[in-house]
Amino acid sequence: MIKIILTTLFGVLLLVITGIIFYWRDIKHDPSRQDFLIFFGLIPLSITFLILMPMLIKKFYERHQEKKKQKNAEAEQASETQIAAEKQESDQIDWVQLQVFSVTSLSGIAENEAHIELLQNPISPQLDQQLFNHFNLPTTSFRIAEIDNAVNNDAELAIFSPRRKRIVALIQQQLEQNIDVLSQIAAHLKNSALFYDVKLAHEYRMHPAWMNPNSEHQDEEIEQKVVESVPRLNRLNIHIILAENLLHFWDEDSPSAMVNEFLTGLGIIPQHLDTQYHYWGKSAYKDWIQLLKQIQYLDSEVSFFIVVDSEIDSETIADVAWGFEKYIPSEYASTCCITSTNVELQNLVAIKNIRIALNADQAVKTLKGLSLEKAPQFTQDEPFVLILDDPTEAKLAKKLKLNFAESMIEEQHYLYSVSCLGQTQTLSKIFGFMLGLHFKDELYGYVYSAEHQQTQVIVGTEFA
Repeated sequence: MIKIILTTLFGVLLLVITGIIFYWRDIKHDPSRQDFLIFFGLIPLSITFLILMPMLIKKFYERHQEKKKQKNAEAEQASETQIAAEKQESDQIDWVQLQVFSVTSLSGIAENEAHIELLQNPISPQLDQQLFNHFNLPTTSFRIAEIDNAVNNDAELAIFSPRRKRIVALIQQQLEQNIDVLSQIAAHLKNSALFYDVKLAHEYRMHPAWMNPNSEHQDEEIEQKVVESVPRLNRLNIHIILAENLLHFWDEDSPSAMVNEFLTGLGIIPQHLDTQYHYWGKSAYKDWIQLLKQIQYLDSEVSFFIVVDSEIDSETIADVAWGFEKYIPSEYASTCCITSTNVELQNLVAIKNIRIALNADQAVKTLKGLSLEKAPQFTQDEPFVLILDDPTEAKLAKKLKLNFAESMIEEQHYLYSVSCLGQTQTLSKIFGFMLGLHFKDELYGYVYSAEHQQTQVIVGTEFA
């Protein structure tokens, strides 16, 4: 570039000087100093600039375009690198590992593992003479008849609305169903306090549930029972999961007092109890998975979940049934006791283990990650896949086929948990998740919702 400019400048300078000198000689001009500056300096430079201007503009444009292309190329490369990193990250399955020590389920059709058998056949609601729809006519429902006596005869429930009565009765019924497991947890919390915490140990010595009125040396007896070290256990977390539409109507004080009274009666001190309420709506299943993800990091705590809902209430039906040609209300409750895989509970053995695969968009990836892609149960017809979605949903079959493609799981392995829940669907996916814990011990249960296609859940007694 510099060579071209200098060559052009010297050429123009030579021509201009030659021409001017001959011209001045012909006219006998005596040039001044200013004439030399103008004719031998400014004019050659101006002519050179005019000659080179198109080339300079072209070079500037090409340089600008080259820089622009280079910048775009660098941006594209950075974008591709980021996309590749994100893809690699998204392809990597995020595992949630948990263990289950108890599970109970109750609905209008069955209790516990009986659900699995009944879900294999068509299920119909029953005519409910005590329940009326928005036309003031008896309607069909999935009522849990066994809590009717508790609802009608319990004086403490008399002040509550019908829906709240039934929900509280279901919570109480589920607590009683788990009394054995909760009693063992109470004993473990006591032993842990006696071994690790002097202050809380005194609280347990004074607790009526652990005092022997016939003994004169109560403290010594309790301490002698805890000679060897015990796995540390700091807290029992009670999670009560309710439908979002109860948020502004639910008084937490009375149910919490009932739960705390029940657990205190088993020998647990208030310092070891934490009761939390969750009011979930459309994103209930996503919130549930996120909560379980948090639980896996609690290494010295045990979590007891109660999911419960009831719409066996004429006023509730009047509020929610508009827009439905036929609204079938139901009620259901389910519990499970879950801990991190690092937690060991005294005198309790995990009955199930849960593996939740996040960022897994196909079942085959999850199965391969657990070395289960060729499990013997796949060649049999017995159902073991619990689908949490409505089977009448458009394109559901296509979504399921896509998810289970390349695996040995086929349609005959599907069960649909919503079949027994009518239109009371707010917490149905969480209830269905817990139903998946009731599969036979010799089977690996699979829980899946097409609405949450990158979340795959497998339940089994043990994993490699």
